[in-house]
Amino acid sequence: MKYLINKPNLSNLEKKYVLNALKTTWLSSNGSNTKIFESKFSKITKNKYSLAVQSGTAALHLALKSLGVKKGNKVIVPNYTCVSNLSSVSQCGAKSILVDIEQDTFGLDYNLVLKAINKFRPKALQLVHVYGFPARDTIKIIKICKKRNIKIIEDTSESLGAKLNNKMVGTFGDINVTSIRSEKMIGVGEGAVISTKNKKIFENISLLASRSAPFRKSTDPYWKKYYVVGEGYNYLMPHLLGSVARAQIERFNTVLLKKKISVGKNYFRILKKNNLAFGQKLIKNSKPVFWLNSVLFNKNSKKEVRKIGEMLKKKGIEVRSGFWPLNLLKNFDMKYVTKKNITKRIFEKIIILPSSYDLKIKDINYIVKSIKK
Repeated sequence: MKYLINKPNLSNLEKKYVLNALKTTWLSSNGSNTKIFESKFSKITKNKYSLAVQSGTAALHLALKSLGVKKGNKVIVPNYTCVSNLSSVSQCGAKSILVDIEQDTFGLDYNLVLKAINKFRPKALQLVHVYGFPARDTIKIIKICKKRNIKIIEDTSESLGAKLNNKMVGTFGDINVTSIRSEKMIGVGEGAVISTKNKKIFENISLLASRSAPFRKSTDPYWKKYYVVGEGYNYLMPHLLGSVARAQIERFNTVLLKKKISVGKNYFRILKKNNLAFGQKLIKNSKPVFWLNSVLFNKNSKKEVRKIGEMLKKKGIEVRSGFWPLNLLKNFDMKYVTKKNITKRIFEKIIILPSSYDLKIKDINYIVKSIKK
């Protein structure tokens, strides 16, 4: 493929910190570069506490467990998101209440969330900001959840740096989960960060992520090191990945974020100029980061859209479908709340386009002209 969906933006700084980690010979968790990354991530996201872990799925699982989600509980999950949001609920033995999305930003629809809350009385809600766009109904959803004592996990895996009402997404809920897989806003290969303002929640997360072993400090008696206080997980990020993460977060505001937004704005302008529909709308008081850019074929059939996608691939343009509607997946304990089934329509009408940091205007023009042809 000549044009990739997304590829990581790496520099000599990543190489420097990885070599530094190799020289220390410490490759496991709690490496010095990882700790520096966590501190810098907290400063950027305005959350006091951050912990780097091995994957987004692990982060979601830890977030739910730290909030006490267990068998018999119910968790609201957007129907249009990564399957990890669904799998993490299943890992806790809980039931997913899938809720349909609104078509502006592909975020949770507030009216359907309210219906789901009244009917199922969930313990927690996952609020996902899709493709770098702050969910339209964020403020209303946060308010109703706080009123009903429903815990909120914000998922900014695709929207690190985005703002709503001049406030960073990921600071509205109880816990913020951010994937830092290779193709995300910052990428290390596989990994994620959990951040929060709540010290008690952070302590719960940290304990669970380190096998529930409370005596892991260098000052603790050596013979207590492998004592555990319950079920726990080996989820902490190894030092080599933490070293890449440190470089990425140090370059985020000055390089990565600016490049991403520039690519997205160029797509938005060029698609509009060619009478093609950009997938999501720019809503008032929001600043998206355009993690992925998409085109909606409102007048084409599902079969035609897929044929367009295959033709683009033959021209060396990598494309991706939208998220499979989670309610169509099998072997999960779930219920679906919808009215117009927007998720299914988006899935059938959308094509995700190459969105890498290094795309120039001439590249975007070529991709858009290929679509038109």
